[in-house]
Amino acid sequence: MSNNTIKQLLLLILLLIGILPIYAQTEEPEPAWDGQSRFTVLVLGMDRRPSEGDTLAVRTDAMILVSIDPVNQRMGILHFPRDLFMIPPNNSDYVRINTLLQDGNYQQEGYGVYWIMDTFQLNLGMYIDRYVLFDFEAFITLIDALGGIEITTGYPIYDDAFPDMNWGYDPFELPAGTHLLNGYQALQFARTRHQDGDIQRGERQIMVMTAVQQKLTDPDIFMDLLTQAPTLYNELQGDVYTDLTLNDIIQLAYYIRLIPPENITTASLDENYQARFVRGSGGVIHTPDYALLPELLIQVFGEDYNQ
Repeated sequence: MSNNTIKQLLLLILLLIGILPIYAQTEEPEPAWDGQSRFTVLVLGMDRRPSEGDTLAVRTDAMILVSIDPVNQRMGILHFPRDLFMIPPNNSDYVRINTLLQDGNYQQEGYGVYWIMDTFQLNLGMYIDRYVLFDFEAFITLIDALGGIEITTGYPIYDDAFPDMNWGYDPFELPAGTHLLNGYQALQFARTRHQDGDIQRGERQIMVMTAVQQKLTDPDIFMDLLTQAPTLYNELQGDVYTDLTLNDIIQLAYYIRLIPPENITTASLDENYQARFVRGSGGVIHTPDYALLPELLIQVFGEDYNQ
């Protein structure tokens, strides 16, 4: 996926956040961003079914850290595998990161997202300014608002264990070829993994993001999306949560547009930066390799990532 694609997708996210109701969990407003210092946002996709209502005591299905350096016009994007383990603050044992939102909300309602942020800050050694949290319904609504996306797959897909939206199964089948997928079908395509695995799943997610970008390059579709703002406003209530302020959104959109594509770096905390840890029970988990982690963070965010 090109860096221009990444920029357009982030701008779309900011656009949607700007026109949608912002459900911020923070009790006290955060200091306004000055537009000069590093600004880092944790983007989280929830594994939440409609029957679960508006609970935030759920697991996360996607975890991405986006950091902008406006002075040097750089942006870094780091993806975290959901099965990675980290040590939360005041804990002596590792916890799988996709359970942090759920665990934190069990401790105190509304605390889950801050439990994630605190854990990431502790393990990465860098400050996180804001968060964006969204669910499956938000993803489906966005794709449908675009009129669906066109996907070409060179192989057939059959996943008889694909989870539906109500804790059952909804087998997903897609022949090889080119298809116009609606929002739910695109969600299935992006999430299916039982046929192959997480690596191929990641490749399909990139295909979805690229297909969205291709739709956005059509000015008529982009303008149509803007005209749908009132409808999207109503449909996505309770599906998007963030503590980004309107000022943050305006400044982020402005600075992202200024960043040259060659100054955007993307990576995943993959097996090259992971360590195997054997628990007392004999189970093996994967954690960040804390000796190599700074190398990855410098590569993605720059030498001043922790300032």
